[in-house]
Amino acid sequence: MEIDRDRCTGCGYCLLSCPVGAIDSDGWATVDEEKCTQCGICPTVCPNDAIVADVPLTKPQPQYEPAYDAVIIGSGIGGLMTAAALAREGGRVGVFEKLSFVGGRYTEIDYRGYAVTTGAWTSLGPKSNIGEFLDEVGAQVDYVSLRDRGCHQQFNVRFQDGRHFPSLRAMLSRQDWRAYVRALVRGRMMDLTDASTRDYIEEHVSNNDLLSTVNAIAATASGVDSDHFPASEYIVVTKDTAGAGLDFAGTVGGVRSLIQALEKVVTSHGGQVFTGTEVSRVLLEEGKAVGVALKNGDRVRAQTVIHNGGVRRFIELVGPENLPSDYVSRVDELVPVDCAAIIVGTTESLLTEAPILMTPGTNRVVGIFEPSFLDPSVAPPGKHMLDVFLPFYSKDRTRELELAMDDLRTLFPNFDDVLDMVVPMCFTGAWTGAEIGQTFGQVGDQRMDPRSPIPNLYLVGMDVAGSGAAGDLIPVGVRRLLEHLI
Repeated sequence: MEIDRDRCTGCGYCLLSCPVGAIDSDGWATVDEEKCTQCGICPTVCPNDAIVADVPLTKPQPQYEPAYDAVIIGSGIGGLMTAAALAREGGRVGVFEKLSFVGGRYTEIDYRGYAVTTGAWTSLGPKSNIGEFLDEVGAQVDYVSLRDRGCHQQFNVRFQDGRHFPSLRAMLSRQDWRAYVRALVRGRMMDLTDASTRDYIEEHVSNNDLLSTVNAIAATASGVDSDHFPASEYIVVTKDTAGAGLDFAGTVGGVRSLIQALEKVVTSHGGQVFTGTEVSRVLLEEGKAVGVALKNGDRVRAQTVIHNGGVRRFIELVGPENLPSDYVSRVDELVPVDCAAIIVGTTESLLTEAPILMTPGTNRVVGIFEPSFLDPSVAPPGKHMLDVFLPFYSKDRTRELELAMDDLRTLFPNFDDVLDMVVPMCFTGAWTGAEIGQTFGQVGDQRMDPRSPIPNLYLVGMDVAGSGAAGDLIPVGVRRLLEHLI
């Protein structure tokens, strides 16, 4: 196997999927040729075609129909939500997924007994945008919430100097807490798309510890620091998380449960989902989308084509020459977000009071989520799993990860003693979900319209209009799309 370093985004899917442990990563994947058995799994899980097999891979031929009412490119949570809603309405739906697994960033890959997320932490629970959409389409999932665990806070706060607070409110004086809450409430009635989160909060509360913690919250929710995260988005994130309250929850069995539930809705209503089936081109006739061409040369007709594979890939599949020049230019000018998660397995729980720890003032780490705090089944018996989140501030992924590991050793003096496994997962460049950061000019309605310039061709996913904490904005764009289709 050969890895194209220029195409590798560092997501770690290949490392997690390798059955013989032949792949390692320092921010870029590398293959130990002595261990590699040429099984051919890693090319099938790489989203960016960065891995080239030494021998041609044989793929099974799926039994798809020659035509559908709707073809959906990509089986991420946005694509499956759309497919579930359309299938429930009686539409003939076909979902075509390039990778060997369904779910995109919203699933898990089993690694040494840990259910390691492919990019998403949690759905926030039944009161989130994702939770409400699942309920509407009849996708049944079970939750374990803060209330179920007898926990009273979504997150604690720990500074690099050792100070620890059970909540943001406990950290602040009564006066500062009230001023902060007033700022959040007032912000809901203002247009703050051009104001930074830091500047807006600082106008109301002069407290450096608060500003540092707000930065950690913003970066954990979006990968964007508070100087570049519009205050309008911060208001939405804090409103949504406050609304979740003690019903803040994880899905039992991990985030893959969301995907399995949505896929079941699709297939139980006659829809079809195909993995390992790459779309190479959107078919156009007289300026309208009429279906897709597959990489194997087959063509599938459709009345509606919906893309859920990243906006830059959308341009490639349609062809820039078939789109208005200002549309292509806008996509070229989108500001991405480069960030990472370090998945850590431990022999002891490092978070004992709440499932999330905000870590203001560190070199890189901004937030830590322990999914096994809510659902122990995502880790091996007696083990615990952390998702350590950090934004990148340079292109040297290796150095960025080293700084984050140093943070962990400072935050938890016993870190090395309880460490069981570490997997770095970088979300950079062409990785779908990192292509458009929630920064100025790219929030709410400023994100991509689900309607493309081409009739019958639409978009869903992280690129599309909506606000919220990370992937919880995706259903907002899906709903807007469905208004045009149902």
